[in-house]
Amino acid sequence: MKKIAEYLRTQAAALTAMADAENLKGDYADELAENARGLGRKLDLAEDRYREVKGHLSNWSNELEEFQKRADKALSDAKEAQRTIDSRANQQDDKSALHKKDEEKPTDSSKEDPVLKQAKEDIEDAQKRLNTAEGDYRERASHFASKIRASIDDDMKDSFWNDVKGWVADAEWLGNIADWASWAATLVGVVAIFFPAVGVIALALTAVVAAIHIVQAVTGNGSWFDVVMDLGALKMARNGIKAAKAIKSLQQNSRKTAAGLAKDSATARAAQANAGARKTAARKTRKRGGTSSRNRERARARALRLEAENRTAGKKASNEVRDAEMPQITAQEKASALGDAKVGQQVKDIKKWRDTYPDNTGLAENARQAERHKDVLQGSWAASTGLDAADKSADYVTDGEYSRMKDRMTAPAPMTSQW
Repeated sequence: MKKIAEYLRTQAAALTAMADAENLKGDYADELAENARGLGRKLDLAEDRYREVKGHLSNWSNELEEFQKRADKALSDAKEAQRTIDSRANQQDDKSALHKKDEEKPTDSSKEDPVLKQAKEDIEDAQKRLNTAEGDYRERASHFASKIRASIDDDMKDSFWNDVKGWVADAEWLGNIADWASWAATLVGVVAIFFPAVGVIALALTAVVAAIHIVQAVTGNGSWFDVVMDLGALKMARNGIKAAKAIKSLQQNSRKTAAGLAKDSATARAAQANAGARKTAARKTRKRGGTSSRNRERARARALRLEAENRTAGKKASNEVRDAEMPQITAQEKASALGDAKVGQQVKDIKKWRDTYPDNTGLAENARQAERHKDVLQGSWAASTGLDAADKSADYVTDGEYSRMKDRMTAPAPMTSQW
């Protein structure tokens, strides 16, 4: 603080000299002089604050050193007294052992060893001196704290933004929450491989970490590198979620397309099977002459029934496709879907209908898109896991250089402030 005060005093003097310079002419000189003089006054205020606080801290340091000496002396005296007590206790144990057999001549326990008594009194006295030193320390600490507060209560006022930055700097619990949430997100992310439903928890925890790191970085209390890493992790998670949703949509589309194809195919087969009967019935409905109207009605009813049977066959085939159980997947197929059995089943189902109707370009395209989205899902998980592992292990590998690199990327966001 002394060095800062000296530096501020030097700079204030330089600015004042610049403002008073007479060899500068023109409008720019007036503007420069006015701004230099104003900044010089602010630096004078800052210099006063640093100089006064430096004085308070120096005086407090001297008194604190004296309190420490008093506490050390009390501790030393207490240890010496305790050694005396321990030594006398051992001697008493030896005497008790010698007279253990002679129960008719017990030692007089009513008379306490004066040396032992004095040692106990010395410990009590040391404790009292320590308590007194601690009480004096707290009283003087409060005294100097109030003097420092008075010194910084000057015309140099911090802005609201400075207050926010100070609050974040003092809120150590924010960093603790971020660290806890980061490790929790890592663990939940591993669990999500086997139980995908908890993946949303990992995403929420990552969002919490990102929000805290953004607040810390904006106020100059955290590294923007952490923010970039968090946003990258959220981007990877978002890509993975979008890929999983796309695969589900493709699977539903493939089922719908396959159901339509099954319906058309089953309807066509049924129509082919009863084509002769339908032709006969149609011919009878048109026949005149000796044919009665009742026979024509019967033929018309038969034709309608045959057509309904064809539609029923198509609908049945469509429902069978729609309601078919999802295919079972192997361990390898489940692993390729990062442990998400549902995604693995959806991809296999898409391929199943592609193979069932190989001539349909829509089903083939769905299968191709599903593979692409599965690759995105795998890549997002691998990238996110790799970034997380690298971030948590880099300090051990680089002997702390990783954290120092992140510290160099610390800068508060520009905001309106007196300084």
